[in-house]
Amino acid sequence: MIRPALSDPLGTALTWVWALGTAAGLAVIGALVQGEYLADQDFLAHPSLNVDDPGPDDAAG
Repeated sequence: MIRPALSDPLGTALTWVWALGTAAGLAVIGALVQGEYLADQDFLAHPSLNVDDPGPDDAAG
């Protein structure tokens, strides 16, 4: 009689931990990239508050 091979519970658990950790890591990277992308878009949506330096003719004096 041939016995079926027993599964390795530790190997299965480690495989699940690796797979879930990889998925969570990719989700975090995606959230960070999306946050950076939205921050760049928000920055570009607002006008600049910088004022040009006055030329020599515009200087009070």
